[in-house]
Amino acid sequence: MEHLRAPNRCPDGTGMAGVFLWDTPRLRRLDVGDESLKQQASDVVEQNFPECRGKVLFVHLVRWNIGVAQFPPGRLREMTALRQQLAAWTAPLDLCGDYLDGLSSEGALRTGEEAADRIAKKLKRH
Repeated sequence: MEHLRAPNRCPDGTGMAGVFLWDTPRLRRLDVGDESLKQQASDVVEQNFPECRGKVLFVHLVRWNIGVAQFPPGRLREMTALRQQLAAWTAPLDLCGDYLDGLSSEGALRTGEEAADRIAKKLKRH
């Protein structure tokens, strides 16, 4: 849920979810109108979060004409393991970027803040 990654982005008692829809042989979305895509996104949220049924306030639709990177199966496990390694890493450098936390500028910022915190803790120890 996006509102958990970036506090104060939603009014109290509400949340925000990012939904990525892509073209498949069964669901040809590239040629579908905006309202249809917005409804499909709302349906995805309501299917996965039944408590949100009928409570979607709005949908902000962004069409990316180039594409959206998709991670292969196992990517979450890899990134979890990498984050655990970074937490225990003693080298005087760190890693950050949207690839660690999904594909978003918020993810890049969040992992940058986490890397800065880890470096600050390392510097305090020395």
